This record gives sequence, C-alpha cells and structure tokens, in this order.
Amino acid sequence: MMERRLTGESVARIIGEREFYGLAFGLSSATLEPRPDTELLVDLALKALPQGGSLVDLGTGTGCIPISILANRPDATGLATDINPDALAMAKTNAARHDVTERLNFAQGSWFDAVGTERFDLILSNPPYIASNVIETLSAEVREFDPMLALDGGPDGLAPYRVIAQSAADHLKPDGQVLVEIGYDQADAVSALFRDAGFAQVSVHKDLAGLDRVVWAHHLGGINSKR
Repeated sequence: MMERRLTGESVARIIGEREFYGLAFGLSSATLEPRPDTELLVDLALKALPQGGSLVDLGTGTGCIPISILANRPDATGLATDINPDALAMAKTNAARHDVTERLNFAQGSWFDAVGTERFDLILSNPPYIASNVIETLSAEVREFDPMLALDGGPDGLAPYRVIAQSAADHLKPDGQVLVEIGYDQADAVSALFRDAGFAQVSVHKDLAGLDRVVWAHHLGGINSKR
C-alpha cells in the first residue's frame, strides 16, 4: 500500500472507497473519486426535486450523485447512465449497498442515447469538463489514475455541455430543471449554452471554496422556451 501511494495513487483508490455526502462509495478504475465539491450538486438537487419526482444522472460513475439523493429522498426515483459498463457495475454495487436499488434504474450509453424517450423532473450531470490539452498538466494522482473518459471534455472542455443543453428539453417534464457541475472558469460559457437552448432562470452557484461550481437551468415546457 505504501508503494502504491508513492506512485501518486490516492488513499481512496488504495483502500477502494471514499466517503461522499455521509455515505461510503466503492471505487474502480472506471470511476472518478467522489469529491466534496460535488456535494453542492446534491444539495441543490434535493431542493429542486419535487415530491415524488424523478431524476436522471448522466455519466454517473460511482453513482454517488443519484444514490445520495435517493438515500435522502425516499419518495424519489431515478435513472443512472454511463457509457462505461464497468462504471455502471460499480454504481449498481453502491446502490445495493445503500438500499436504493428498487428506486434507481441503470442504462448504458452516451448521454441521452441511454435514456430513450423517458422524461424527468430533473437532469443531473457532473460531466468531463477538462480541456483536452490541459489533462497532461494535472497532478499525477488525477492524470495517471482517473479514467480519461471522465476527464476529457473536448478541445475547450465544453463538449458534454453542448450535448446536454441541446437535448435536455426533450427529456424534461414541463417546468423540469437541469443541474450540471462545471469547472471554476466555465460559468459564463455553460450558462450561455443553456440560455441559447431556450432555458430560463439560469443561475450559477458557488462551492464552499467560493468557486463557481454548479449551473442551474429551468425548462419552461414551451411557455417561454425556444422549444
């Protein structure tokens, strides 16, 4: 274990799990480590989700986001998607560990390809948002051990947000909402993508470090929307 740590591998990966939102989540080579910054996404989702509401988490990894929400909202149901079957396997294990399996379904595929025609009250995602040419500058702990699929957001780091903003309205119920985690310097660009796609009341929320961390957008179901 000491030898692994000296290579830059994180303690969480060595012991095989990490705490998030008061729950322990198993890790694999196919998943990112849940990080405290992302807990803001869960906080906001718990506020946004209506009673008896449904959610979809795109690119779920360990499943920490939807599992944490459902563990705190026994009235809610959800769908967790990921392009990587190994990530989904870990998410299923974590869902069983925290007794939400009966309320959380899983689907493999790229973004909304895994969703079909289903509509939800809330769309969530912590997508890859690192620009491709920045990845080599990251710490060894991230660069060497985090899955590249979960890091690389394309040339400008915004590729996943374009997909989500363009298609989210087709998978939301009227008055549905979207919450996405962002990089500290992406608030203006990501907000603009959602406004251009017809979303309203687009707001930016800071994490405990005072950095822009989540964009929250509302879909008005055609009332004041371009769709």
